[in-house]
Amino acid sequence: MQKATSSHSILRDAVPGRKKSGISQGLVIGIILWFIGVAVVATMSVVVHNHPAAWPFELQLTNVIQGQHPIPCVYHVQSRSWGDMVVDFINSLNDPLQAVVIPIGWMILLFLFRMFLQAIFLGVAVLSSSGVWFAIEKAVARPRATTAQGICVHRNIGAYSFPSGHVIHDTVLYGFLLYLSFTPQVRRWRYRWILIPFQILAVIYILAVGYARLEAGEHHPVDVLGGYLVGLLWLFLFIFLYRWVNRLWTEHRAKKHPLAQLAS
Repeated sequence: MQKATSSHSILRDAVPGRKKSGISQGLVIGIILWFIGVAVVATMSVVVHNHPAAWPFELQLTNVIQGQHPIPCVYHVQSRSWGDMVVDFINSLNDPLQAVVIPIGWMILLFLFRMFLQAIFLGVAVLSSSGVWFAIEKAVARPRATTAQGICVHRNIGAYSFPSGHVIHDTVLYGFLLYLSFTPQVRRWRYRWILIPFQILAVIYILAVGYARLEAGEHHPVDVLGGYLVGLLWLFLFIFLYRWVNRLWTEHRAKKHPLAQLAS
């Protein structure tokens, strides 16, 4: 009897993510901060809905980022700098077709590494984030920036402005991939150092897409800020859900194959 109890204790301790009963202080703080973030986004949405016009500081910041340009600015007849071409390329990565193909490509790569649960969560997180963007965008109904405001608009997009869908999409997509690159399963990989350039580039790209939306004149600064807030909230929600489901799945496998779990 003593031996059986001891074996059960060893198995319990061997299950990754297994904690003592009760909610940790860190989790409570995280949940509180998440709901504060939701309240901030809701407040921003109401304020922008009731004041859809661009604030003076937004126009000033956009003009600083864009630099000197003709007013009114007709972008397609202007000579374009290398910076304009880089910005246009970054923005094109979130066009409708690319916004579907690129996440699917990452999911396939995760499947090839037998990271099935991670691939599913990545796909669901990115897809559902588009639904969140659509709901907020329709509810707030903020008009896009126009050349009449002295802004050089690279493309006319048939959607409202707040929040930035590009920023939400990329924050969730590359944020979740970045999180996965730091999980124990990946850290145990023999060649994990190969991921360091990806981790650096992921952070740079997530920041660059917000700058690109402003430099292209396709969003106001508040739209980009709202996009980052919504994207981070959705990202943290799915990281929490992934950790929870992964823990339940690990415990389920440990109960079915206790010897295999102990051997690993």
